[in-house]
Amino acid sequence: MAKEWFSLRPNQIKKRVKQKGFKDIESIYFEYFIRNMPEPVALIGDDNWTDPKKNFVIKVNAENFQWITTSRLSPFYGKESKTTGPGGKERTYEIYAGKVQSGDAVPLKIRFRKSGKLTKSVAGTAEQEQGSAFIFDRALNDNAGWDSWQKIVEDDKTYPELVKIFKGSVPESWLISYFAQSEVLLNEVKPPKMSKFNRDGGFMKFITDLIKKKFGISQKDTWNPADIWIINGNQNSIEQTIKNTVEGKNQTIRELNAVLRKMFEDEEVMGISLKKTGPIAYYEKLNMDGIIPDTKDYNFNVPMKDFESYFTIDGDMFTQDVKISVDAKSENKTFTFQIKANDSGATNGSNLKFEPTAKGAGLARLGKAPVEEVSEILRDIKRSAAFVNKYQDYPGTETAFKTHAKKGETYFTDTVLPTLTSGNKKITTDIADVGQIIKNIKQSFNSSKDRGTNTRAKLMGLDFFYQVSKLKPTERNEFITDMIFLAQKKAFGKRQDFGPFGKIY
Repeated sequence: MAKEWFSLRPNQIKKRVKQKGFKDIESIYFEYFIRNMPEPVALIGDDNWTDPKKNFVIKVNAENFQWITTSRLSPFYGKESKTTGPGGKERTYEIYAGKVQSGDAVPLKIRFRKSGKLTKSVAGTAEQEQGSAFIFDRALNDNAGWDSWQKIVEDDKTYPELVKIFKGSVPESWLISYFAQSEVLLNEVKPPKMSKFNRDGGFMKFITDLIKKKFGISQKDTWNPADIWIINGNQNSIEQTIKNTVEGKNQTIRELNAVLRKMFEDEEVMGISLKKTGPIAYYEKLNMDGIIPDTKDYNFNVPMKDFESYFTIDGDMFTQDVKISVDAKSENKTFTFQIKANDSGATNGSNLKFEPTAKGAGLARLGKAPVEEVSEILRDIKRSAAFVNKYQDYPGTETAFKTHAKKGETYFTDTVLPTLTSGNKKITTDIADVGQIIKNIKQSFNSSKDRGTNTRAKLMGLDFFYQVSKLKPTERNEFITDMIFLAQKKAFGKRQDFGPFGKIY
């Protein structure tokens, strides 16, 4: 007796019956019952069946066996049969149609065997998502090109792998969902060729560990419900870029979200939430609103010319403020930091405040950037770039300005102003002549409106600019970007705490 080798899937079973000369039986019986069984994929045929005079054994699960042998909808219902096997687990039918040999009709002897190995899969969420990732990879990178869910079953490179993932029969409902999901992925998500689909370990582990360690988010799905991650490019490089972005003590989850939004738009990293679907699936992107830095390193591009200070005397003094303007081209926004005394009416000095505003599309209210935290970020980036928000360290009168040992006329004449008014660190200003600026500073000190606060605030703002000028361009971009997100921390709505993702549903 030839050894049975069960490997034929539904489409292969039909093909084998037809090859052995039972064309009419294949079209009348097999086409119908495979399509209409409760679990059309929960059957498997004997690949060693080659003799049409012998039994063709097909294993089915208990539900299918019950339907085949007892349902009035079964094409085998009422046909002559014989029950065999321990516990009546086999039912053999002799079906006549079309096959003639030596003048006599030859029946197809088909034996259905109930098998516990073909029970419905009890695969959990992890296995189901692994199945999605595998299907997506086949659809995108291997051009699998199925035109129906049944074709997935017929695909020799696809279905056996799904069986391994599910550790058993793959439910029809999930095959239908996989086909619908793959259609949406190709037509709506449109990831680049050779993207990787990551569910276990890899990027999923990296991002889960990062938000737990950095932001104290122990349950990833409370921040971003992505079930799989689509990665296009060098994963190690992408992870390093993300780590660099959130380094330091004062970064917030919003900064990470902004980077991931930009990476999503650039099709480098796309988190996808998967919901089981029917025959039709839909797609939408969520939490994609919010500022997205302009540059490739996911920081805003802020040259020194975006730093502004004006010295023209209006009346008998100049304005106390200095400004930083950040042109966010990708979002059609301008963020402006006005740096001035926290209490402009104070007598004999006041510490600075960094007061940001936003103009342009998608305007969102900004909060104040805590200057102490701004200074901490600055020191973290470059230890020599030290700014202390302490008005007592700066002169409050012309006399004190002339004689102050550390932050007086000599410091601004020889160090601060030459740096900020010339060369590649030049700021935007109305007066570039250092001598004239010093002259105007002294005049402003002597204004009755100064009150020991106005001009001192200007000096503090200029010193802050000078400290920032010590940074390399990439460091400066990182620093100003951090300032913007620090300002948003207390003012943006809760939605900004959620990460960006696409949803297939």
